Amino acid sequence: MKLNILLMATLLFTVIACAQQKHKTHFPVGLYTKPNTTIYGLSVGVGSNTYQNSDSVSVRSNGIRIEPISQALLIATLIFGPDQVNYPNDPADFAAFNKKFPVEIINGLNISCGTNTFANVNGITVSGITQSLKNTNGLSVGGLGNSSFRNNGIQIAGAGTSAIYSNGIIISGLNTTVYKGNGLQVGGFNQYVHFTGVQAGIYNDIENKSESFTGLQIGLFNRTKKLKGIQIGLININEKRILPFINWNFKD
Repeated sequence: MKLNILLMATLLFTVIACAQQKHKTHFPVGLYTKPNTTIYGLSVGVGSNTYQNSDSVSVRSNGIRIEPISQALLIATLIFGPDQVNYPNDPADFAAFNKKFPVEIINGLNISCGTNTFANVNGITVSGITQSLKNTNGLSVGGLGNSSFRNNGIQIAGAGTSAIYSNGIIISGLNTTVYKGNGLQVGGFNQYVHFTGVQAGIYNDIENKSESFTGLQIGLFNRTKKLKGIQIGLININEKRILPFINWNFKD
């Protein structure tokens, strides 16, 4: 008897929980801060969610998403920084991180003072101060800082921009950081581990972490452990030799 009561109570709580989590659709305006929501049209709210262990996509914003106030404003205090996506540092953790569900998917245009959320953006995202996202597919612009786990498209920032994986263009006025990239990397100081394409900056491989570079490397100082291509700069270092002005290697 007690077992039957326990089973019935468990079933009742499960039904109630499912009812509470019923997905809602909003048109033409909705709040992206409400969980289990799909919005068509204008998606608005204050702040973003950096939770990275969701078991499903909670919010889908389709159209225009506006975040006028966010934790990015804390940077103005010069004491506190905004909560940002916590990217893995160890390559052994990249695969597990990639499998995680984004808390939100944004399809269309995202405009904010600073979007820091574990979200995928398909389209255009523009933040006045800083932004950190899971994946970006399209154009991503941050006034000061801009980061993602995977950039497919164009990623730009005024001061610093980073991506674990970048397929396309990544540009910053000060520094760029990429673990594995294909395309174009432009910044004052460029850091990478593996890169294929064109890289231009004052100092390429400033932290001496590069493993391989394939393509054209241009800068005052260029360095890589394994080169397949050409280096043009004041000092050029690869596994074969150290030369001023121009260096090369085309053999594996």
